[in-house]
Amino acid sequence: MAPRICSGALPPESILCLPVRDLESDQPVDTRSLAGYRLPGVIDIHVHGGFGWDFAFGDPDRIETMLDGFLARGVTGVVATLITCSEEQRLQSLADIATVAGRRQRPPAILGIYLEGPFLAPSRRGSHPADLLRLPDLAALHRWQDKARGMIRLVTLAPELPGAIDFIRQVQDDLKIRVAIGHTDADHATTTAALEAGASHVTHLYNAMRPFTHRDPTAVSAILRHRNVLVELIADGIHVCPEIVQMTFGLLGGERISLVSDCVSPAGLPDGIHEAYGTSLELRAGRCTFVGGHLFGGGRTLPDCLPVLRDVVRLPLSTIASSVSHRPCQALGLDLPPGDVLFDQDFRWLATRQGGTWFWAG
Repeated sequence: MAPRICSGALPPESILCLPVRDLESDQPVDTRSLAGYRLPGVIDIHVHGGFGWDFAFGDPDRIETMLDGFLARGVTGVVATLITCSEEQRLQSLADIATVAGRRQRPPAILGIYLEGPFLAPSRRGSHPADLLRLPDLAALHRWQDKARGMIRLVTLAPELPGAIDFIRQVQDDLKIRVAIGHTDADHATTTAALEAGASHVTHLYNAMRPFTHRDPTAVSAILRHRNVLVELIADGIHVCPEIVQMTFGLLGGERISLVSDCVSPAGLPDGIHEAYGTSLELRAGRCTFVGGHLFGGGRTLPDCLPVLRDVVRLPLSTIASSVSHRPCQALGLDLPPGDVLFDQDFRWLATRQGGTWFWAG
């Protein structure tokens, strides 16, 4: 059942009187003494679904209900991310997402669409169906962008696929869609060529990429060396261990990293076994897996990851705030939509302001 969301000119008096810390400040903070936090937004640019649904499943009304679930966790904007699926399903979901984006009047706003497939390396496909992968195809991307009413902003590409480098240049020139390197087995040189051709983004750095060593440079080493690429890190502390998250912020700086959830249909539901994507998935303590098997997307919404980032990864609060608000919008080439989101000291959602309207849990 969708959460009951109230709206009005102002939130309840208890929220208005709550001492709230602005996380954009760089001042030292003792979080134990605070009653809550204000962020300028929580923008998740890599999110497939949650609360028992997925953007790839389509259906405008079900998408709206799912988005209300994200609102009640504190998400203010999303980029609807599609897993590799059939052509029929892709076209329908693109049309349905565009419909919702055009009519939705409350947060979270749909800021674009992200095609995570189908131009992926079979050896690094992760949860994407092998039989639905394909080589880079500009004509197909034009067709999908038409169906999406121009909302596709990012497309993932394995740069070692035949024709990939030319595809990157053509996408930049013809469609102005940003190419993200991901789900790749590429070596350092091939990835560097893709970056120099105009790829400007990275789909969940480290995950679904061939690891590198000091004698085997890969896509990971090329990305860490390149200074003009923006990267995603899955923020749950599961897909990327806390020490590596810390290291990556130290290497790249917070201005180049967007924290994302990569969450899928079971996220936001109670722990247990959930049927989705034609298989059984198990959700336990924020970890979503095939039953008894490997990870299958994220099991936590992005706001649910914030305590992990503060208490386990130990990122500065100002860095967390920037990496879930300004940096994701930078990756999209957009300004951060005006608004506020309030959390208590455990990062439980309290209220969201959009324009002159506040939304809060009923």
